[in-house]
Order: sequence, then C-alpha cells, then structure tokens
Amino acid sequence: MHDALTFFIYFTFSQMITAVIFLCPFWGKNQSVRFFILFMLCCVGFLSNLVFPSLVGSELFDGVRFVLMNSLPGLFWLVGLSVFGERYSMTRWHYFIASLTLLIPLTSISLQFIFSFDLTNFEAFDGVVTYGALILELSLVSHALIIGIKHWRDDLVPERRCIRGGVIGSAAIYIFITIIIEQLLLFDWVWLEWLKYTAMAILTGTINFYIFTIRDSSLFDPIVSRVALKDKVQQVSKELSSVLESMTETKLYQQEGITISVLAKHLAIHEYRLRQLINGELGYRNFNDFLNYYRIDEISQKLAQPELRQMPVLTMALESGFRSLSSFNKSFKSIHGVTPTEYRKSCLAG
Repeated sequence: MHDALTFFIYFTFSQMITAVIFLCPFWGKNQSVRFFILFMLCCVGFLSNLVFPSLVGSELFDGVRFVLMNSLPGLFWLVGLSVFGERYSMTRWHYFIASLTLLIPLTSISLQFIFSFDLTNFEAFDGVVTYGALILELSLVSHALIIGIKHWRDDLVPERRCIRGGVIGSAAIYIFITIIIEQLLLFDWVWLEWLKYTAMAILTGTINFYIFTIRDSSLFDPIVSRVALKDKVQQVSKELSSVLESMTETKLYQQEGITISVLAKHLAIHEYRLRQLINGELGYRNFNDFLNYYRIDEISQKLAQPELRQMPVLTMALESGFRSLSSFNKSFKSIHGVTPTEYRKSCLAG
C-alpha cells in the first residue's frame, strides 16, 4: 500500500479514536453524543482491518468488526435524527429499524453456520436478502440526509448550521455513494481507494475541528429553556419589537408552513439579521421553538376557557399552526410537563 494512502488511513483512524476519547466524558449529556460515540466506534471497525492486518482471520476480531461495520448505517441514521431533529423522540421502533442493518446479515450467517443453510443455493432468496439489506441501508442514510435538509434552515446558530448542514450532510452523501459503489456496483478501482480514504480523512478531521477547536457544543447543543418573551417586550430593540408584534398582533405563527425566510420578507429585514435577533436577543436556537412558544401560549389560553371545553384539541392545534397532533403534543408536554387533555382538566377543575 502506498505510503500516502497509508497516512490517510492512519490519520482517519486516529481522528476517530480521538473523537471517542474526548466525547466519552460527555456520554450523559444527551443522546446525540451517545449515538455519535457509537457511530465513531463503528467507523473504527470499518478501518480496523487496514490498521491491524495481522488480526484479520481471528474469529474474535472478525466477529467484532462484522458487528461494527453492519451497525454503521443504522447508527448514522440515529445520529442524523438526534442531531438534526433536536426533539426527535426515539422509540423502540427507531432502535429496531436501525438494528436491522446488523440483524439481516447476522441472520443470514447464522442460518449458514448453525443450520447449514447456504443462501447462495437459493438465488432468488439470496437476492432478496442481499439487495433488501442494501436498500434498507441506502434508505436510512437518505432519510437522515432529508431530515438534515428539512431542519437545517430552522437552526439559528451559525456554527451549528455549518457543521450540521455541511459536515454531517457531506458524511451522509459519502456513506451513500460508498454503499452504491462498493456494495451495489462492486467497483474495485485503485483511484477509488485513494478518493475514499482521502475524503474520509478530510471529513473526520473537519468534524473534530468543529467539535474541539471551535466549541464542543457546536454539534451537540443541549435543549435550552425558553425565554419569557412577554417579560422582554418592553426591553428589546425596535427591530425585535416588530418581530414580536408579528407574533402577538398579526399572529403569523398561525400561517401554515411559515419559514424564517417568509417572516424575514414580511418584516422587510435580512434573514441573517432575523436569525441574530431571535437567537442573540431571545436565546432561541431553533426557529420552530420560537413559533411554538406562541402557538402553545394561544392553545393554553383556549384550553383554560370553559366555553371552549367542547372544542377538539386537534382543531386548536391546527388553527394555531401545528401540522399534526403528534408534534403539538410533544411541544405542549415539553413546556407544561403534562398532556393537553390533562392541562385542560386541571384548569377547568379549578
């Protein structure tokens, strides 16, 4: 192996190990950190045969590497959901779907070694399992990329927008292309090896740079408490007053699908300036959090009114700008700590 290519491989491997070591103390910070550490360990497994060629052939080494490599697409999907969609509630179904990238090939091998059932003797079934696993991996990586694109514009922190939209998005594209070239098209060209490991070295180096050089929370910012907007209305600048008035008076938060660019055009100010106002002066890191403050406030008032006791909660949610009952319930409970129904009962009981 060429010395330069060896350098890129060892550099990438060391960057991954460094990320794991330095992030381990933050294991309990949030689920994004935990998923990212596990994802980095899977990437270590991906390169381990090149870094430790003498261990290849060992049952323990090959077994561990098999588990790590096949867990990689599923864990990247979980990283994407947790990093891009900050309040994405992970359920057992998410973990089950992510584990399928490991369970499918593991089941295939188990059938072969335990029951002497060789899938290659059944071409149709073998094709379904093989290509089904590939489709699953590509689907998970694609979905993580879609989630990233969907939530990228709502992020109000410049550094996080850079690493989430640029670095993590590039990682998704890299994994997607690698799966297609190596597993689907089965290309084995020398220059592809150079391109693959050079790109991997750049990605891992850049991720570590953003995490450890700029600030460790660029990627894993915790969810922050909402600012008491009503108490700050008299203390803000003229620009921010117009922003708050568009919520309290015009109630633009009720507009379905409103984006930060739409609000910026309505207020006739630059989008970057609007981001600075909502993030810098109000402390919000996500545009939807800002909108949901007013939506939840409006709904909370309606739930406390006896004359509206017969109005369905779904109707209130949709009228206030929420697109679904599930997203409304999550936002409502994150603020009040109880469900809308429980909140209504407690208010009307008094």
